[in-house]
Amino acid sequence: MSTTAVRIPPLDPKEFTPEQAKLVGDWKNLIFSQVLVRHPGMYGTFVPFLAEVIARTSLPPRDRQIVCLYMLQLCDETYEKTHHITISRRSGLTDEDISAVLAGQGERLSASDRTVMKATRELFKDQCISEATWSELAKRYSQQQLMEIVFLGGCYQTMAMLTKSFGMQLEPDLESFNALRKYA
Repeated sequence: MSTTAVRIPPLDPKEFTPEQAKLVGDWKNLIFSQVLVRHPGMYGTFVPFLAEVIARTSLPPRDRQIVCLYMLQLCDETYEKTHHITISRRSGLTDEDISAVLAGQGERLSASDRTVMKATRELFKDQCISEATWSELAKRYSQQQLMEIVFLGGCYQTMAMLTKSFGMQLEPDLESFNALRKYA
């Protein structure tokens, strides 16, 4: 279930305090930032964690995006999933790849892709990757990367909780939405 009502309205960047403006920086046009910055302490904690699991992960970009997209799809989330479709394209996934990930199946998916998706589905359903799936992942990933899959899946399940519970709407114009391109 998700709400269609805006529960936590975005804060107009013109109304940011100096602290909020510093926290948000270049992300001021994103509804996500405009909503979360209403709680500067949580913004200052969560967004650096998010940046760590996205921008500084050692996972291949394709695999990272498969985890993000599939978790958001499993959570029936729209806001972040829409953004990650754009980011996925910039990370080298084709529209056919993205459709296959969102469908949870398809010829475009390699055995490795399907294993990453299985791990994501297990995290969603059981909050734990099974022994069999872990063993399969461990053939390809380092211990650190295995940990990153769990951090990433958990982060994006949390993202779904935030965007859906707060009633985040997509950016109203292409200029704001396209600002994401420089972060992908």
